[in-house]
Amino acid sequence: MSLREYIKSFHQALEKFYDYGFAESIDVNNEIRAGKQAVIKSKIVFIDSSALYIKEYISAKYKIENISYAYQYQDKKGKTIFRYDNAVHRPDLSFKEHKHIADESIIEAATPRISELVDEVIEKLL
Repeated sequence: MSLREYIKSFHQALEKFYDYGFAESIDVNNEIRAGKQAVIKSKIVFIDSSALYIKEYISAKYKIENISYAYQYQDKKGKTIFRYDNAVHRPDLSFKEHKHIADESIIEAATPRISELVDEVIEKLL
């Protein structure tokens, strides 16, 4: 999959929020960089005033690789419902890819595909 194909599939996955009638607004900013790299930033506001913030730094030099990412879903007051990321923590976690959940615990979790993330948010909105 090329970088442009990845970005297209990213946009298509987010359209599911409109298709289900959950999105109030979807803002996506794609910054394509030299060396087959891209930064994608998105903010999706839902009809219940919750919001999903997405930030991905992608490399497509050899294959699509998510170098760094953060997917933060929060309620209308800004309280985290869940967040996936691969940021380094202090003290160190015993795993890199992880998920913060509403009770403020952190669990090991693989990077979700954007379509899986969309489905998880939709489950919460139902």
